[in-house]
Amino acid sequence: MPRRLGIAGGAGFVGINLAQAAVAAGHQVVLLDQADRLGRYAHSGLGPQVTLLATDLAAGQLDAFADLDVIVNLAALAHVDYSLHFGDQVIANNVSVQRTVLDAAARYGTPVLFTSSIEVYGGNDGERFDETAPRLPLSPYAESKILCEDLVDTYRRDRAVRATVVRLTNLYGPWQSPDRIVPRIISQAHSGMKSQVTTGRLRDFLYITDAAAAILGLVEHGGWSGCYNIAAGHGVTLEEVADGIAVRIPTCSYSTVDAVDHDGRGPSLVATADRLRTVLDWRPTVGLDEGLGRTVDWYERNRAWWARFNGLLRADRGGPEFLIDFRLPL
Repeated sequence: MPRRLGIAGGAGFVGINLAQAAVAAGHQVVLLDQADRLGRYAHSGLGPQVTLLATDLAAGQLDAFADLDVIVNLAALAHVDYSLHFGDQVIANNVSVQRTVLDAAARYGTPVLFTSSIEVYGGNDGERFDETAPRLPLSPYAESKILCEDLVDTYRRDRAVRATVVRLTNLYGPWQSPDRIVPRIISQAHSGMKSQVTTGRLRDFLYITDAAAAILGLVEHGGWSGCYNIAAGHGVTLEEVADGIAVRIPTCSYSTVDAVDHDGRGPSLVATADRLRTVLDWRPTVGLDEGLGRTVDWYERNRAWWARFNGLLRADRGGPEFLIDFRLPL
């Protein structure tokens, strides 16, 4: 049944891709965000079934959430590195937005799907995390997600809010800003720059359309309870990711740097989506090789969108200057 879907943080990377999937499935979409900061909405070609409603999500304004059938809360300052530099801001913003969304859900009786992160697990030496694993945050960003998950539990118990929590793995694909590893390497390669890749890390990468399909599947399924990993379930090194890009872009080159302690990340962060498959007929359909190919092609065809981030691409990763939320703050 078609729904009127509100996406908090909807002008972001995941939001634009989720909106495209929702429109294709026949839903109407309202993107709730401060602004179209990176021009994703303006350049996406989304039609009249999608509207962008400018609202300060952290300010407790609830009127924007009226007349929605479902709320998906994607809104967050979401980069681990940004949180290491500006932890207080990340925690305050992400928790404030979550409270606004949950207050709106309680007022209007609207179910919520909250997107947390597998960063809440911290990391280990290689075993895949399931949803029963302890939460051991290594960054303020991960801590903010734990606080938001706990708020969901509180509103479920005390205000009868219907809510589902999903923990997203490392996503990649169209419209991702080039302060993330996949678009950064691609954009630097297209710009004649050498990239830097951290060794000793095992990560789980999922193409964005598969993540959007899982989120939309849970929205359409209903149920409004539980916690689910959305993940590919396969660990790869960051060098493998870089090599997958390099075979497609002849100008791609990179050097490696060793992982350091206390940088907000564990050695291995790979999750299983087995629980999700018990409620949805979902599994990843785009493997890493195909997904990297699609992403390389998209960034080649959309240079005009990311070329304005040239200064960000040239910035050293030792400070905050390479981070989009530092260059274009909320």
